[in-house]
Amino acid sequence: MSDSIIHPTAVVDPKAELGHGVTVGPLCYVGPDVVLGDNCRLHNSVSILGRTACGKDNEFYAGAVIGAPPQDLKYRGESTRTVIGDDNVFREQVTVHAGTEVGGGVTEIGSQNRFLVGVHIAHDVRLGNGCVFSNYVQLAGHVHVEDKVTIGGIVGIHHFTTLGTLSYIGGLTRIVADVPPFMIVEGNPSRVRGFNETGMRRWGYKPEQIKAVR
Repeated sequence: MSDSIIHPTAVVDPKAELGHGVTVGPLCYVGPDVVLGDNCRLHNSVSILGRTACGKDNEFYAGAVIGAPPQDLKYRGESTRTVIGDDNVFREQVTVHAGTEVGGGVTEIGSQNRFLVGVHIAHDVRLGNGCVFSNYVQLAGHVHVEDKVTIGGIVGIHHFTTLGTLSYIGGLTRIVADVPPFMIVEGNPSRVRGFNETGMRRWGYKPEQIKAVR
């Protein structure tokens, strides 16, 4: 913590664990049970609460609230967690809630994900790596998002659904059932509209693999 940069107006609990090169901007709050890995950066007015452990190189923009108690009515104040990997970006007003005891006790986010303005990640959600969540995507509790998923703006995702690897969800879509890997889904009710050939190419899939999915 000795080489961390903490703005005078920020409140960092003495019990919080800060790695090397952490930056905490104006009017931020970091709670006593928070762990921030090396080179994490908090812009202004960020709140990181609860038992939240962040890896390295994560960036949090203004108004982000990470690790707050879940909104599940069954939650009774149990000591649950939020676990975040490396190199994630949380843009303005992103909210991530801790897990519930009923749901396993942890909300888990992988690495190299991008959460754009106003995204909400509810309790007990499990996210993989390399995903993009566009503005105001709303994930209900217990959702599972696999790797390299891209979601357009203003999408609502129902409890207990799974979004398969490299699936693509069009903007304004309502998701109430599982999305198969590699598929493009859009609409209300949502329908499979094709497969994510562009995404497969970008992520280095071989022509024979793309042909098999087609």
